[in-house]
Amino acid sequence: MAFVITVAFLNGALNIINKMVNVRAKQALGMANGTLINYLEGTALALALALLMGDRHLADPAYLGAIPLLYYLGGVFGLAAMVLTIRGMEKVPVAVSAVVILCGQLLAGFLMDAAAGRVGLRELAGLCLVGAGVWWNNRRSQRDAEDAAKEDPAPSA
Repeated sequence: MAFVITVAFLNGALNIINKMVNVRAKQALGMANGTLINYLEGTALALALALLMGDRHLADPAYLGAIPLLYYLGGVFGLAAMVLTIRGMEKVPVAVSAVVILCGQLLAGFLMDAAAGRVGLRELAGLCLVGAGVWWNNRRSQRDAEDAAKEDPAPSA
């Protein structure tokens, strides 16, 4: 169990660092160029890893052609997720972005499990608790912002 928790923590931390780097790349290079750099680097590293592990299938066009198209959608969904994340992280703090992304992942996972018939009351209760926490945090942040605006009104021009 400690291994699973450690891997989950590292995965979460690396995802946030990745997203922060991608936001900076977008700011410096533009969305298309920053995203392209990210995917080219990831492709080069994945190819090197596959070759180091002795997997030579990627050099065989017949092998690549036999891969179901569904498996190629992972890159499409990953790209869409990255673009949406970069857009969102520009507008909200990193912690809020991470929580909102987590909520989206939880909801998607819940819906997929529900479609497969693997959802019980415990999962529904957990999802509701996370949603209530996000709602409460958002509401509290709005109140804090309103209070700060009342205490320090912006000077009029």
